[in-house]
Amino acid sequence: MPATILSVSQAIAALRHSYPVTKPLEAIEFLRQTLNSAQLLNLYQHFFSTEFATSTSSIYSDTPDNHSPRELEFFRLLDETELIPISPWQLEIAQEERLDQLLIESWGLDWLSYEDIDSLAPEWQILLSLSSEGLNWLTENEMKDWYEQEFEVSFSQILPPDSINHQQFQQLCSLAEFPVKGVPIVLSFLNYSTGNIWLDGCAQHEYQFGEWTVENLIFLSEQWQSAKELITQAQQVIDWLATDRHRHFQQILELWNKSTLSI
Repeated sequence: MPATILSVSQAIAALRHSYPVTKPLEAIEFLRQTLNSAQLLNLYQHFFSTEFATSTSSIYSDTPDNHSPRELEFFRLLDETELIPISPWQLEIAQEERLDQLLIESWGLDWLSYEDIDSLAPEWQILLSLSSEGLNWLTENEMKDWYEQEFEVSFSQILPPDSINHQQFQQLCSLAEFPVKGVPIVLSFLNYSTGNIWLDGCAQHEYQFGEWTVENLIFLSEQWQSAKELITQAQQVIDWLATDRHRHFQQILELWNKSTLSI
């Protein structure tokens, strides 16, 4: 990291913000906290050089356990500029304790984390039958009868996902008019299979964490920009379904049932 202390006054300030360390474990913890601070300030300088140079926020924290005002400023900039998303509750935690690693929260559908599917709009619910995860959920929770009554469609009309050539289905969708092209993306949300680190997480599983490095932040930023595009495309399909759910689902189902695996 480029040297941060550039003057005698800053050196004196650094000494004033040094903390007594009397035990080996305290020394290890202090070094860990200092490294975290250095990493964050380095990232601030790297990604927001102008803002860092003009910032008047202190680089020192009241205690080693807390982030400095400039580190907190960096977190807010990450979110405000949408370089990566940081949720309000993470920013709140950062006021009280150090974020040694970046929590990669799920910004996808994460519908399996709920006890029921009431959190899903009907346009998402009707597509559960075309999703491996969705069909498993409907079967395990004995909700197939509810599905047929709710959406006036019989499972005898729907080929199960394991009988589908998904590559062929994707090709058929790509040849269809917009927004049918985006249907495979919607199904990947339901299956947690978008391939995007920001979209496939599930609160039922262990949280993912990212290291505070330039390389990792570049990767996470690229993933986030892609995630936003996928979210937009998926929402366009859902909005289209909402205009005439039954008829539009039948259009999707026609392409789906044409995409059978060869025997």
